[in-house]
Amino acid sequence: MALKKARRTRHPGVFRREDGRLMARAAVRHSDGKIVTKRRVLPPGADVQQAIAAVAELKAEIRAQTTPGALRPTTSQTLEDYAVQWLSLRSKRLKPSAKATYQLALAHHVLPRLGFLRCDEVVRQAVEAWVVWAEARRKPDGTLYAEATMRQWWRVLKTVVRDMAADLNLPDPIQRVRPPERPEMDLKREQRTLTIDQVSAVLRVAREDWPDRYAEIVMIALTAMRPSEIYALKWERIDTTREHAHVCASISDGVWTPTSKTKAHRDVPLHPLIMEALVQHRRQAIEQQRLGLDTGLVFPSNKGTPRTAHSLDRPFLAIAAKLGLEINLGCQVLRRSMNTILVEQSVDRLTIRSIIGHTSEQMTKRYYGATAAKKRAAVLSLPVSIQPEVDNREE
Repeated sequence: MALKKARRTRHPGVFRREDGRLMARAAVRHSDGKIVTKRRVLPPGADVQQAIAAVAELKAEIRAQTTPGALRPTTSQTLEDYAVQWLSLRSKRLKPSAKATYQLALAHHVLPRLGFLRCDEVVRQAVEAWVVWAEARRKPDGTLYAEATMRQWWRVLKTVVRDMAADLNLPDPIQRVRPPERPEMDLKREQRTLTIDQVSAVLRVAREDWPDRYAEIVMIALTAMRPSEIYALKWERIDTTREHAHVCASISDGVWTPTSKTKAHRDVPLHPLIMEALVQHRRQAIEQQRLGLDTGLVFPSNKGTPRTAHSLDRPFLAIAAKLGLEINLGCQVLRRSMNTILVEQSVDRLTIRSIIGHTSEQMTKRYYGATAAKKRAAVLSLPVSIQPEVDNREE
């Protein structure tokens, strides 16, 4: 379909065709003045983020096809040119989801502000100015981005710029620069956990109202496994004798990959409620000959493909509404809740880390969210008294 029959969107290089499908278009001007363009029509159901990632891929493909061999980076090239080369090489070792993260961060939150600079112009002052700009950025609805989101942009920027400095023997422009901060928004993180009673209530409603999804919800709640690990789990990795699951794979952008997020294997114990739910889930899948049985996946979608965390959005929204939970219930909330409950049960931190899959004590601490009741009980336990002491000495 010609470009004039496709409607521009507010995202550079992304168009909406008359049939509703998205199209990515990239144009690259080379040093001789020639402009090379490429287009790609995305499959039905593709979202805008996938289209943005496709634009970045097309730019990398154009540069790779029109450049004889690998270009040696120079100080006179722009940061955008360096970043495209850098990502083209690095993406060969990245999972699809990580590749998309780099592409989106660079395309929307790094290169619009720094991409036009020559590599030798990317100095500390320019990075400081980027931090100020990032902290002031707002979403389309007018709200500020969370600190965790800005830190993701920062990690991408830091990685690219430090590699650039090393390749070109330039001073490190990241040195002595503080990452973007949003201190006033940090308190929201404490409210993203549930008590053990609330988790129990969530599981009761899930079993009653969402029986087809109960097995995966109870597994997420009582193992704190990441959604990418849950949906990559295969029956061969569940040991019914020892009652544990061996976590060694993940789902990345809908693709099964043989490594977890941290690239470390671990065994996760399965609560009796999980074992009971899995037996029922397996029996029903075989009786109904559900799609995906041949893949070996424990929780395939209705089409037989790997599920994503967003497939539980509707059940979680309905469960939270029924229980009156003032929280955006989701997989991450249940993961944080499990972490918090184990800490409050005085389980040693090394055991918690081995169950949840944290790589550091700092992450376990970050996932802890003390409830208001827990904090109040701690304060009330202080042995403080302002009553006058009674003098029991004999007169």
